[in-house]
Amino acid sequence: MRARPWGLVGALIAVIGTTASGCTSQEARLQKQQEAFTSLRATTARIGQAWLAGDVSGTYTYTALDQTLRLLDHQRASLTAAPQALADARGEQLSENAERLSRVIARLMADVRRGDGSSARQHLAELPPLPMEID
Repeated sequence: MRARPWGLVGALIAVIGTTASGCTSQEARLQKQQEAFTSLRATTARIGQAWLAGDVSGTYTYTALDQTLRLLDHQRASLTAAPQALADARGEQLSENAERLSRVIARLMADVRRGDGSSARQHLAELPPLPMEID
């Protein structure tokens, strides 16, 4: 018995649809990651600025930066858990920006521990630009 050509066409349509939805899923994943990283970057800037202005204590600032770093690490882990996202140039760029943000947060935490406002200003200037764009 000969296979119906429509069966093959239907299977191809299903494969194409799955591939297309995978692209959409990848796009959506990268967009959500970008939004999360941008939010964490903005949070870091606001916390640092509040500390420099004397609006919050060093203890509060350190704790808030620590929590921000933990959230960032969680977001980075979810990005790196999808190798196809890192293979994408935009995902790679997000990963690099997130790593840069992690280093800046760690430096800010050290600045706060030492009470070094001058160094904190320098490190805030090293934050990735907003929004954490992907081209």
